[in-house]
Amino acid sequence: MSDSVPPLGFSWWRPGPRATAGLMQLLLWVLLGGFYFAWNNRPNFHFKSPVWPMLLLEMGFAIGLFNCLVYLIIPRWLLRGRHGLALAGAVVLVEAYRLWNYAGARLADAYLPAGSDLRYHLYQSYGLGLGPSLVSVSGFLNSLLTLLATMLFPIVVSFLAYALVVDRRRLALERDNFRLELGYLKAQINPQFLFDTLGSLHRLTRTRDARAGDVVLHLADLMRYTLYETDAERVPLARELEFLEDYLALERLRNPAVHVTHLVTGAAATQQIAPLLLHPFLERLFAGLDAATGPVAVTIVVKLAPAVLGLTLIRRAAPGLPAYRTDAAVLAAQRRLVLQYPARHEVRMREENGDLHVDLSINL
Repeated sequence: MSDSVPPLGFSWWRPGPRATAGLMQLLLWVLLGGFYFAWNNRPNFHFKSPVWPMLLLEMGFAIGLFNCLVYLIIPRWLLRGRHGLALAGAVVLVEAYRLWNYAGARLADAYLPAGSDLRYHLYQSYGLGLGPSLVSVSGFLNSLLTLLATMLFPIVVSFLAYALVVDRRRLALERDNFRLELGYLKAQINPQFLFDTLGSLHRLTRTRDARAGDVVLHLADLMRYTLYETDAERVPLARELEFLEDYLALERLRNPAVHVTHLVTGAAATQQIAPLLLHPFLERLFAGLDAATGPVAVTIVVKLAPAVLGLTLIRRAAPGLPAYRTDAAVLAAQRRLVLQYPARHEVRMREENGDLHVDLSINL
């Protein structure tokens, strides 16, 4: 089989938004035409002449009414607060409905071999009393009730169709804003981590510390992950935990006086997580430790379950370290949790006299 042959099915044809809207409207008119045909052929109607003249009248105005509502009155006037124009447009539609039917009745009477029952129905419904119906309140109300009775379906569908369009636009706008905010929050996190690490590397190279080479290797692994593997919405949890282990190894090299304990219980299998979500909570534990007085102990406990991730962070140090709860990176990380795991996470922090305890739980 040559490459030019399209695959089976309709996967080769993907209509655009305009084509989709046109097909949906065509389907609407087919259904509406079937309804009008069945209605005019109901058993208790006692109508023996062809019904297609009445069907054309009703379908023609229904198409115009639908497009006026969907493309003009609802989006441009009603939803933009131009209620006077919307009301005037509704009045014009009611009057246009009466004129449309009157003209149709006259044309049918003049050019069609209408039977007695069709002629009688057209004149009774559309062809009599045009003047009074256009200028009197009672005639207007009668035209309005007739319009609602015969055009209720396209009117309801037009409002529903535009409501769906508005909802789709709202969801698309929320999705775009969501992505922009996530990108902004990630941009806030990554540079801070890079600047801190480069500063430590600068100090180690100036003192010709042998650990500088290991710092470069760990930094290369970390930057490879942040640059090439964190653009996806979700990454394997095992890869994220490897990133944290590399980061802790780097912190041990940077701060050998800090006692770091890292425990992991459970196994990371197929779980997924938002990239770089845990790192800010971990990274800010080490903020300001270069100027700490006295011993510092940091404990990181990761608890893994098939659908739940638990992270416990404990830091014991003397008072004087920067505040953790109000740190910009921690606040940005909490904002990411709200955006990406709404009602599926819990964060508890307790900070007092240099000691810090953080409990984080995420339903993956």
